[in-house]
Amino acid sequence: MLISNLSFRFSAIPIAEVAKYIGGSVEKLVPYVEKLITDGQLNARIEDSNKPEAGMVLRFYLDPTQGPLAKTEKQQQRALLEQTQRTSVLAQQVKSADYRLSLAKEYIDHVKRQNKKLAPNGTGDPMETNWDSQVDEDMMGDLQ
Repeated sequence: MLISNLSFRFSAIPIAEVAKYIGGSVEKLVPYVEKLITDGQLNARIEDSNKPEAGMVLRFYLDPTQGPLAKTEKQQQRALLEQTQRTSVLAQQVKSADYRLSLAKEYIDHVKRQNKKLAPNGTGDPMETNWDSQVDEDMMGDLQ
């Protein structure tokens, strides 16, 4: 990741500078960078510079039509179409999950209301009043 971030600042940088920047040796860095390039994680090339003091240079390619990861226009269109299809499928899955979640919420609210109606005295709906016979007797006694 650090090496690919260098592509935003440099179009080419000596491998020795990269090794100094990340704190490694040139001998270990070259195979690592080559693996990144062959795995398609880095659009760059290692080349010998014509200056002996610079040594090997890592050249970055930001343009997708250049470098080792270069694609033709047809390949780019195909990749874009495939990505569009994947995005569409993902959007449908999100829409379906959102719909199921809204149904689940409505169902949970319905079950809560049903449980409140069926709950024993004192824990039901606050608007429900259940008069005990003791309360009736107390009221009759107050009237006399």
